[in-house]
Amino acid sequence: MNDPFGKEHDLVGPDPEPSGIDPQGELFFRKHMDTFMRIAMYRLRHLHDAEDAVMNAVLIMHRKIERIRVAANPTALAIKMLQDSITDYSRRNVRRADYEHLVPEMPTSAYLMELGRYDQLDRAMEALEILSPVQAQCVQLHVVAGLSYVQVAEIVGITESAAKTNAFRGRKQLMELMLTEFAKEKGDS
Repeated sequence: MNDPFGKEHDLVGPDPEPSGIDPQGELFFRKHMDTFMRIAMYRLRHLHDAEDAVMNAVLIMHRKIERIRVAANPTALAIKMLQDSITDYSRRNVRRADYEHLVPEMPTSAYLMELGRYDQLDRAMEALEILSPVQAQCVQLHVVAGLSYVQVAEIVGITESAAKTNAFRGRKQLMELMLTEFAKEKGDS
């Protein structure tokens, strides 16, 4: 009796093995996934958006895992790819904004106040990135992403003591920038 689905005479052959990620690439992603999520959460402020942006970045990194592995600083290259992916994700969301619908209820005042504090911090961080990009990067990686100074030094390409110094000076300068921004806002009203 013949098989109605043609399994007896399989002309195509067996199903190919699914292509998996190489073990070193998988270890790399497992090791840095928490850092990637922290950076994305800081930049996007929303868990769902951060997860989407990180997954987009991981897909790109997966395709370029050999380039990442042979780079002089693999973690820094991966974080650069992540930051580019976050920027692309944000731009796509802005383009889609025309299709979004308004929510039926207004956000609470506490939520709006929290966003206001983030806005002040974001403006100060943007100013710090212009004034001292290394300090800004050290602050973001140590304070926001929660990396150790050794890891920050490895990513930025500086010594551990320079990472500590830049993070300290960056936090100090960030606080001064926030205070001057706050003073400007108080004076405007």
